[in-house]
Amino acid sequence: MKPGRFLSDNFKKNLYKRFIGVWLISLALLLCAQVHAAIPSFFFTLEHIHHAAFAAKSVDIKLTSTPAQRLEINLGELTVREWTAHNLRFICDRFSITRQSVDCEEGLLHISDKTLPAAFQLSMRHKQFVLVVKPGSQEKWQLTVDWYPDNWRGLLRIENGRGELLAGLMPQKESWPRLQRARINGVISLNGRGALISELTTQLEITELAFSDVNGLRAGEHIHLRFNADARQKKGVWQWQGGVAWLGGEAFWQPFYFTGEGHHLTISGKIHEESLSVDQGVLTLSNIGQVDFSGKVDIPTQKLRQAELQAEILEMAALFESIIQPLAADTALAETRAKGKADIAWRYRGEENQSLTIDLHNVSLADARDRFSFEGLYAHVPWQGTERSIGTIRLGGGKILQIPLGAMQIPLETIGMDFSVRYAEIPVLDGKVVIENFNASLQESDWQWQFNGRLFPVSMEKLTEALQTQPMFGTLSGIIPRMNYAASIMTMEGVLVFNIFDGVAVARNLKLTEPLSRTPHLTMDMAMHHIDLDLLTRAYSFGRIQGRIDVEVNDLELVNWEPVRFDAKLVSSPGKYKRRISQAAIQNLTALGGESAMTAIQLSFLRLFEQFRYSEIGWRCKLRGNICRMGGIEPLPNDEQGYVLVKGSGVPGITITGYNREVDWLELVKRLENAIKSGSPIIQ
Repeated sequence: MKPGRFLSDNFKKNLYKRFIGVWLISLALLLCAQVHAAIPSFFFTLEHIHHAAFAAKSVDIKLTSTPAQRLEINLGELTVREWTAHNLRFICDRFSITRQSVDCEEGLLHISDKTLPAAFQLSMRHKQFVLVVKPGSQEKWQLTVDWYPDNWRGLLRIENGRGELLAGLMPQKESWPRLQRARINGVISLNGRGALISELTTQLEITELAFSDVNGLRAGEHIHLRFNADARQKKGVWQWQGGVAWLGGEAFWQPFYFTGEGHHLTISGKIHEESLSVDQGVLTLSNIGQVDFSGKVDIPTQKLRQAELQAEILEMAALFESIIQPLAADTALAETRAKGKADIAWRYRGEENQSLTIDLHNVSLADARDRFSFEGLYAHVPWQGTERSIGTIRLGGGKILQIPLGAMQIPLETIGMDFSVRYAEIPVLDGKVVIENFNASLQESDWQWQFNGRLFPVSMEKLTEALQTQPMFGTLSGIIPRMNYAASIMTMEGVLVFNIFDGVAVARNLKLTEPLSRTPHLTMDMAMHHIDLDLLTRAYSFGRIQGRIDVEVNDLELVNWEPVRFDAKLVSSPGKYKRRISQAAIQNLTALGGESAMTAIQLSFLRLFEQFRYSEIGWRCKLRGNICRMGGIEPLPNDEQGYVLVKGSGVPGITITGYNREVDWLELVKRLENAIKSGSPIIQ
């Protein structure tokens, strides 16, 4: 025996039980007396009651016979685990007391801010307590507690219970959605020994469930659930299993939206010491497929320690719409339709992802705005932590901006969070794009990638046919420098060089922000040298021009692929070459410069020849917003308010001047398009 310890634990427990027994017997004898005659009132107070399962403060019991018979029980504070209630009060005006029982036929229970009709029966003979609460004519909450020498049993039966009543009594965190409405039917059964619970069984059906939070980011309406659970404790280990069926209603949990169309969850596992393990879980999502999973969670820290997930033959159409699109709300994927099947396998251990494998089977993707589409997509993408893995991506065909892509196969290599493609060929019309040294890696919370490549000759005639524009001639080819992507911004190292219209085009300082968003933003500088005007204008009813030009476009800025700013200059290239301009081109350039760009003599002279000589062509535009401030080769002499667009040379030669200084850009583009189609523009 330790020093200072004079009484054993068993002796203390027996003494405590005897004291309680004597107290109950004495109370019963007093209650059974003729209280209305001999004892006008009875008052009993307990300042503190401490138990392993609950604690109570300021417990008052009053029994009075004048002016009317009344039993009143007050609890200043009642705490059960994390739930605390204050100022609980029970009043009963119709009751009966015997040596074996206390019955209250009609009473009122005051809890929180609610007053509820209630009745109870306490039977000492049968060791049973029954509490019945009927807040409404169709609503009933009945709690039955039976206790025996070695154990006890509690049963809560709910008939048409209002969830909002229960929500007002249970603790809720500020971050939780607030329960607005629900209808509950079912039973909850508890078995235990002392303050410990040894068995739990639940069968509940919840209908008309509605909830929301203050920010509107989580909400549900008309939800119908069936819930069952069974848990048993044996040798300190809880074995549990249960299931939930979502049969109707709708829920929004930012960013996801689901409707209850027969989703099911079955799950089983155990709780041992401070860990909760899921041995087997099956989640069936209607129209998507089945997901099998298992895992373990550390209870004190609520951290996931290990997990495995396996899903096969998932329907991509519903998976894309319900899960992928909400996660990509600000990208082009948000407007993408998908078909096909997918398999997913994932493993997590020690707070780290160990492996992830994704397989796609005959998947098709189509953008709602017809920006891209892909058909016959098969993929095997494995990832094994820090180990090297090889995967493949096969594509039957597709389109980007109506430009057709051929079949291709791309080898993929993964090491850790690095994904790389050393070499891939993408067929484009009668040419191809070669991608080299592609590498993507996850840095902190953001993806970064880079690549370089080449564009092998593509027919401009076939390209313009695919884009459904006026035909152009020649080929397009070039070298793609190193492209980098980080923090949602794509930049270019060096210059992008490609051959077009028998000339050379060079792009510098390229910066593309959020390329996959709905409003991509592009800035760059661009120059074209020695462009063949004959190849450029041959197919247009705008008119034919022979010669060479140089073009500079500085400070080019596009928002959602529409120009909002640039400084553009078009001038004749230096050197010797044939310089001719047709009647149609002169008429359109005249309209571009303004109605007074040509005199009546020039208009009469124009009718005599099909084409004319020129020495120089020049046009300038400084775009700010929707206004283009125009200029030409040089200003007109003698302080005239105009500029020269075409400077004539030889016989027949003609000079074209312009007078429109500021033009609405959108209207200008629209009328130029009409000029190309009709051959008779009116540009003012």
